[in-house]
Amino acid sequence: MTSSTLPLFDQSNATVPAQIRSFPVSETVALYGPESLSDAQIIEAMLNRVRPGRAEEILRQVENLGRLVALGPAELQALGLTKGEMARFAVLQEVQRRSTRSLERPRISSPRAAGSYLLPKVQGWTEERFGMLALNAKGELLADRILSQGTATATLISPREFFREALRFGATTALAWHNHPSGDPTPSREDLALTTRLRSAGESLGVPLADHVVLGSDRWHSFRASEGWDSH
Repeated sequence: MTSSTLPLFDQSNATVPAQIRSFPVSETVALYGPESLSDAQIIEAMLNRVRPGRAEEILRQVENLGRLVALGPAELQALGLTKGEMARFAVLQEVQRRSTRSLERPRISSPRAAGSYLLPKVQGWTEERFGMLALNAKGELLADRILSQGTATATLISPREFFREALRFGATTALAWHNHPSGDPTPSREDLALTTRLRSAGESLGVPLADHVVLGSDRWHSFRASEGWDSH
């Protein structure tokens, strides 16, 4: 943390003595706890380049802190953040993701279980991202990885990249997923073609594709369920 100073509370908080309003963030948190910081102050604490009003300007553009934490690299860069600042927000995303996981390994043994696990994590995302769940023979989650981030309408991934990452975690099966920022999980022709390629590659490698789940705003599409893989 730099030696920059941040006001402690809003001016409306009459219970806070004026002389502590200019404490550095580290001292403020030590004395009063992180809950004493406003959203703008938290943003400012994450920035390299501190100038008056910059954090408030960023907050106005994104509307709330939760949406800021969910933004992808391209969107953070559009806000004028440096690579170091973008990295800090990426760390916040990862901390948030890990803190919401169960201490026990989730079991992804059905399309419904996959959708229920994945849907909450994509809420608020405005870029398409493609990920992989590495699973063991019991369907227990070994790893949850985002492999590609794209634009508002597309992302790119190859079967080679997908299964290389799955094999790195010793997966018995691997589940592919991606989100549609539009909120509609209806798969595209590209989604269908990629699913076919992933299934073929998985069979060749001995690591079957468990499913390909497309996530919308409040529902999902499972290729396994819609194409009846279990009945073949």
